[in-house]
Amino acid sequence: MLNGLSGLVGWHPWVYPALAVLHLIGLGALFGGLLVLDLRMLGRAAVLDPSALARLAVPAALAGFTLCLLTGVLMFAAHADEVWASWAFRVKLGLIVLAGLNALWFHRRGALRRQDGLAGWQSLFSLTLWIAVIACGRWIGVA
Repeated sequence: MLNGLSGLVGWHPWVYPALAVLHLIGLGALFGGLLVLDLRMLGRAAVLDPSALARLAVPAALAGFTLCLLTGVLMFAAHADEVWASWAFRVKLGLIVLAGLNALWFHRRGALRRQDGLAGWQSLFSLTLWIAVIACGRWIGVA
């Protein structure tokens, strides 16, 4: 299957750059949504209801994640051997799994309602993880 995807991505010289642009758009939606919600959970803009903010931010973040996942798979397929050889790519995947587990735990334990100290730490951890994911993504081409 990856060979077929690799051929599709290599079909035209602008396909890979177009996927990269879409990947960045997805990243903007993902990180932007998480940023506003995590900052709220860290005490910024306390007048905003976190549940209402989450109803706007979480779907945007999930849509961005989905776009990143789809474009990322296609870009990986085009250069799987080279990308997998990069330590930065493997670290990026691990960080994404950690960020997903953190988000799952955050929402399962009802952190939006509780707004306790742990919710703040989870939000800080979320921002740190996603910044590290972005940094690793930039390192893939050079590491």
